[in-house]
Amino acid sequence: MKIGSLEINSYVYIPPMAGVTDLAFRKMVRMFDKETLIATEMVSSKALMFNPNQSLMKLSPDEHPVGIQLFGHEPEVMAKAAVLAEEQGADFLDINMGCPAPKITKGKDGAALMREPELAVEIIKAVINAVKIPVTVKMRLGWDECQKNSPDLAKRLEDIGVCAFTIHGRTREQGYTGNADWEAISVVKKSTSVPIFGNGDVRTPQDAKKLIEITECDGVAIARATMGSPWLSMQINQFLNTGSFSPEPSLSEKLDIALAHLDELIKIKGEYVGIREGRRHLINYTKGMPNSAQIRAQIGQINTREEAYNLLSRLKEELTNLVKRINLVKNTEMSEFDLISTN
Repeated sequence: MKIGSLEINSYVYIPPMAGVTDLAFRKMVRMFDKETLIATEMVSSKALMFNPNQSLMKLSPDEHPVGIQLFGHEPEVMAKAAVLAEEQGADFLDINMGCPAPKITKGKDGAALMREPELAVEIIKAVINAVKIPVTVKMRLGWDECQKNSPDLAKRLEDIGVCAFTIHGRTREQGYTGNADWEAISVVKKSTSVPIFGNGDVRTPQDAKKLIEITECDGVAIARATMGSPWLSMQINQFLNTGSFSPEPSLSEKLDIALAHLDELIKIKGEYVGIREGRRHLINYTKGMPNSAQIRAQIGQINTREEAYNLLSRLKEELTNLVKRINLVKNTEMSEFDLISTN
């Protein structure tokens, strides 16, 4: 797939998630998938004017292809921020027109730009004229049910040089409630000729395949489903390429990955911040484990790396003992079955 001058060997894009897609998270994804498209957390263009060295834009040499996403509503400021992002080494620049959070949309940022198409066009023109790297846009179907303008707006933005879109199958009014409307995404796909990543309710490789079949999109964007599952993009690419995919790590392996993720956070942000930001990730990695509610409560009390290590080590030991007991029961039942059969 080509996005402007950028050629990628992946069907998957992991778009920005505030407080999630930081450098530590992206490193975990790269442990499993070297090819998938990924982006930083969204960065305020306005904030860059006061502090050009935003840590959110820090990139690692081994994580390409990677993009930086900007949000804002002032064309000149967005253009200047775009130049700063390009100087950081981003492979592409993503413009946020999809964030539904009230603190973002109360001005004209994020999904609020869906209500300001003329301003959106002006912003994108300014950004495209300021940089040489491809510019992409993440948007929703529209502001609400009465203003689903994504097909027309996408076509206008393509005409001025946008190289790809991520379309979330909900309106801003819906937020993350209800079901993503994949049929509506297909309408946007038909209105444009550049790559489209369909987004919303893709949790498994099978979901990804179904979305592409329904929408005819070029790829899928996965966000919340990757939390605690940094291997998901690898599985999706495998499934779309071969029809099968690697199993997810065992519960014990997930605990090792969780600790590695926590260590990356501590390395980058220090123990105090790393532990506090890492709690949500530890909770996601331990979903589905026995006594998960109790585990969540214990994770919430962690304040040091040592406490995290001790908790995860204990959980691994409990899992090992549980597996041994299960295998013992199975072996006993098989022995009894063999005895009955011989009689």
